[in-house]
Amino acid sequence: MNTVQITVLVENQAVLPLHPEHGLSLLIEHDKHWILFDTGAGRALLHNAQILDVDLAAVEHVVLSHGHNDHTGGLHLFHGKKIWHTPEITCPHFSRHTDRPVSNITMPEKAQNVLKVATQCTVERFQEMLPGIYLTGPIPRVSGETTGGPFFHDPDGMTPDFIPDEQAMLFEHGVLIQGCCHAGIINTLEYCRKCAPQIPVHTIIGGLHLLHADDTRLQRTAEYLHQSGVTTLYLMHCTGVDAVNYMRSAGFRVITPCAGERITISAEK
Repeated sequence: MNTVQITVLVENQAVLPLHPEHGLSLLIEHDKHWILFDTGAGRALLHNAQILDVDLAAVEHVVLSHGHNDHTGGLHLFHGKKIWHTPEITCPHFSRHTDRPVSNITMPEKAQNVLKVATQCTVERFQEMLPGIYLTGPIPRVSGETTGGPFFHDPDGMTPDFIPDEQAMLFEHGVLIQGCCHAGIINTLEYCRKCAPQIPVHTIIGGLHLLHADDTRLQRTAEYLHQSGVTTLYLMHCTGVDAVNYMRSAGFRVITPCAGERITISAEK
C-alpha cells in the first residue's frame, strides 16, 4: 500500500457533531491493517467513531504512546486486542500546576484492568511492529529538552516524572506519529535516525507538548527540524497555539486537524 490513511477520532477540537476532548486518538489504516494510536480520555471516542461510521471492532492493534489518562482513557473499549506499550505504562503520573489542584493523570483503573487480560506486546526497544511500521520504545533523553510541564510520580511533587513510558511510531514512508512527545522531538528524531537511518522523516503528526516552551526552545526546535529535513507538521492536542504559530512563521507547512478530519500521506511524498 502506497499511502497511510489517518482519521482523527479524538482531539481537543472537533468538527460538529463530533465531540471535542482534551486527548488524542488516531485511527491508522496501512496495508489492510487497522491500528489505533492512543484512545483519548474515554468520553469522546465511541461517539465520534459512530458519527464517522468507524467500526472500532475492526481495530487489530492498539498502540499507547504513554500512560497519561488523556491517551489511555478509552482502552476499556478494546477487550481482546493486541496492545503495544512500553514497560512502565502503568506507573503513577501526577500533574502539579501551581494555579490548579494536583491532578492524578495515571492510566484509569478500568483501562489497566483491560490491559491485564489483553495480549500485551511490551516494547522495550526500537522494533518493527508490522512491515514498514516501527515503534521506538522508551526514548533516550540526551538533548536537555524538558517533558513540557510539572509532572511527578507522587501527588506531593517530590519525585519528578520524566514520563519514561513515552514512545512514538515511525513509518517507512517518513512519517512520525507522536502522542505528546514528552521525550522531546529532538530526542525522538535523533533516536529514530540512530535506529532507522534509512528513513528520512519529512512529516510529523500529533502533539509536541510545546505549550509552555519559551522562545529559545521554540527556535532550537525549529532549527533542528529544518536541519533534519522535516517539512510538514500536523500539530494537535498539547502543542500549544503559540508553538503552532511559531512553526508556521518558521516556514513549515503546518496543519491543525480537528477530530473528524482525515490525513493521507503518500509514499511518494
